[in-house]
Formats: sequence, structure tokens, C-alpha cells
Amino acid sequence: MKRIIAAILFALVCIPGYSQEFQTPTSDISVRDLLENSKKTPKADTYYLMALSAARKNEIDMANKYIATGLNINPRNIRLLDLKGALLAKQGRLVQARQIFLTVLRMNPNDEYAESCLRLIEEKLQPKQNAIKPLISTKSSYKGATDAPVAPVEQKKESSEKLLTAVYFEELKHKQDCSHGMSLIQMAQEKLIGRNPKVKADFSLNNLVKEGLLTSVPVCPKGGIYSWSNNEVNCSKHGGFTALDAEVTNVFREFNTGLRAKLSRNYLDALKAFEQVVILYPLWAEAHYQLGDTLFRLGEVDPALKSLRTCLKHDPDNLDAQLLMANLYFKKGMKQAALTILDRISDSHKGTVYGLSSRSVAKSIRSGRSYYEIFPPN
Repeated sequence: MKRIIAAILFALVCIPGYSQEFQTPTSDISVRDLLENSKKTPKADTYYLMALSAARKNEIDMANKYIATGLNINPRNIRLLDLKGALLAKQGRLVQARQIFLTVLRMNPNDEYAESCLRLIEEKLQPKQNAIKPLISTKSSYKGATDAPVAPVEQKKESSEKLLTAVYFEELKHKQDCSHGMSLIQMAQEKLIGRNPKVKADFSLNNLVKEGLLTSVPVCPKGGIYSWSNNEVNCSKHGGFTALDAEVTNVFREFNTGLRAKLSRNYLDALKAFEQVVILYPLWAEAHYQLGDTLFRLGEVDPALKSLRTCLKHDPDNLDAQLLMANLYFKKGMKQAALTILDRISDSHKGTVYGLSSRSVAKSIRSGRSYYEIFPPN
């Protein structure tokens, strides 16, 4: 064991880091700590040193094996996480590396190594800023970066109005409808109290209609019962108006921020926005699709596929997600998986842009054309 440790320590001293941009982290563990098996050096740290030695010899697979073993012992070992993030970054897997360093900084906000790597990664992910185009009601397609391969078909052309009433996330739509009804009730009740402060404790929807303050009684789409307390209307299904209104407003703000950023090819900003939306609303299929499409445009194939699978879990009929998944399968060399998706779409959507495009792409794949011959960079 001592010979192994000595060899590792020799490698750490003699073998420099192999990247000028993402230097591997250093170690403050001493020789004595390891040889004496001090309590200061749990077993996970030993695997960290072994992984660091392998990384500096460019033995990436071996380094990842040691990292995985160490993290299995202690999933919160910051040294191992920092090294894992560094290796991902060196391999160009910047989005995945960014997630690792964000995790580290949540655990230890003072980790200077993670902070500097995260800053460098985000500089690389964020292209030169363009003027952000406002969302308008006229139809327009999404366009990728100049070096990004195009999607199998043109993106869905939707107006901002349609996006704001998306059917992809039914629960949020229910909350939005309930919030609208509660807003009407809130204004009506406040007017009634303004006329006669003595009725502050009284609340009757029928009375609000009778007084001409409501044209009809609003109905919660989930069957919630409206009441009045703490100077605001409440729904038995969705809670108080202030919190519900803030929730609905916030999610659409983040979603549209992501769309604006993507339209301007500011993919890091888009990534941050869509990440926030899917955390808040994990069942919103369209948000997962937009996250997957953003990852695709950043060149992150596997994370993009993961988001698309989540999208299709909640919305199996999302054709944009299916087509993008076929694109990515083909890019990974999984031709048969791509053809299975394309053939299914072309058979079930004949005569549509989706069906015609799927048939054309499938024909090109079967003819032996390469990925970039079919989807050349813009």
C-alpha cells in the first residue's frame, strides 16, 4: 500500500496539468496523513489522489473510475466533485461540468476553484451578446448559432400569445385561469369594502354579482371554493391570490426570458432560465423541450436527450421533441433508433411538414449520407 501511495505522490509532483484553461485541482493532503491513515483523510480522499494522478497522466477513464468509487463512499466529497467537473470541462462537456461546480458552490460557497472554473465555463458558453428581440405576436422561427447544426425541421412557429396559454402544462393553465378569476374577485371585493368598510368581514360572490361588481361568479377549473381572509381572496385548491399570482407570473417570466435569450443566441442565459422553469414545474413538457433544444444548440447531446425524454414522458405527442430526438440519435450513430422515430412520424402525419420532413430525412439516412451532409452547420 505504501508503494502505491508513494507512486501517486511522485506523479502528483512530477506530472503537470495538461490543460492551460482548466487546471486540475490541487491537494492539501500530506504524505503523513495518508501513510498514517489519519482521521483527516477518509478513504474517499485516497481515491481523489489516485484519480488526480490518473488525470494528470491523461488516463481519463481510470480517473473517472476512481472518482466514481470515491463518490460512492462520500457523495459530498468536494475534492472529488471539483476534479469530476474539471475532467468534464477538459472534455468539452461544459454544461455537465457547470452543473457539478454549481453543486459544489451550493455545498461550499467559498470554494475558489469551483468559482473560477464556473466563471470560465460560463464565459465559454455565453456568446457575444446580441440585442434581445422582444416577443411579438407575428410568427417567427427559432434560429441557432452559426456553428450549430439545424434541427430536422423548422421549429414550431408560435406567437407569444399561444406560448402564454400553452396546453403542454395543464396544471399551470388551471392555476393561471384560477388566478384570473381571483383577480376579478379581489378587485370587486376591494371596491365593495371601499363603499362600505362595515362589510369587510362579509364575503359573498353572489352579492358581488348583485352589486354589479362582477358580471358572473368566477369558477375555479379545479373546483376550488373561494373565500376571503387576510385582506385577499383565497382558493381552497390553489391558496391565496398574492402567492398564486406571483407564481404564475414568475414562471412565464422565466420561460419567456429563456425564449428571448434563445432567439438572440444567448444560449447560456436561455439555459439558466429553462433550468429554473423545469425545477419549479417539472411536469411542464414544453419547458423540458426548450431546455433540450438549448442543450442541443450548446453541443450537449446526452443532456439534451435526457431533457427530451422527460418532455416525451409528459407529452408523448410532442413532434418537435420526437424529431429533435431522432436528430440526436443519428448524431450519436444510432441510425436505427433515429429511423424508427422518423418512420413513425412520416406514417402517422402524412402530408404535414412533420411527415414530409421525416420522410426526407429518413430517405437521406438510408442513402448513406452523413449527419453533417443532412444537417450542415448554419
